[in-house]
Amino acid sequence: MTETPITLTDIATLAALANGIIPADARDAGAAAVHAGPGIAERMRRSPYAPVYVDGLKTAHELAKTMFAKAVPELDAAQMDDMLTELSTQSPAFFRQLRADVCALYLSDAGVWQRIGFPGPSSDSGGYPDFDQPQL
Repeated sequence: MTETPITLTDIATLAALANGIIPADARDAGAAAVHAGPGIAERMRRSPYAPVYVDGLKTAHELAKTMFAKAVPELDAAQMDDMLTELSTQSPAFFRQLRADVCALYLSDAGVWQRIGFPGPSSDSGGYPDFDQPQL
């Protein structure tokens, strides 16, 4: 399998897009808390979905330039939201893959589990003892 070359600009763009999908809040740094940009870039390097990412990154760069005359990492939160909405229309395969990868990285992190109150996989303990109780 061939490797897809990835630039520092690609990593910064992926990080900005990931932070737009799961932004920081009072609880944690969002996608940045799990280093989603570099993580996705590394996955992209050997992924069969690399062409989807390459095309999607190109579209993201073009949209940011056309819509705001800025690079993707320079967009503020409102601009990023608008651009992601347009990106989901212009490059739906990329947007779906990016969103899935960001969510997978974020929700597989044990630190995130702790911050959101998830006790971990029930398979470790044979199931949750309070499964029939309202969850707080």
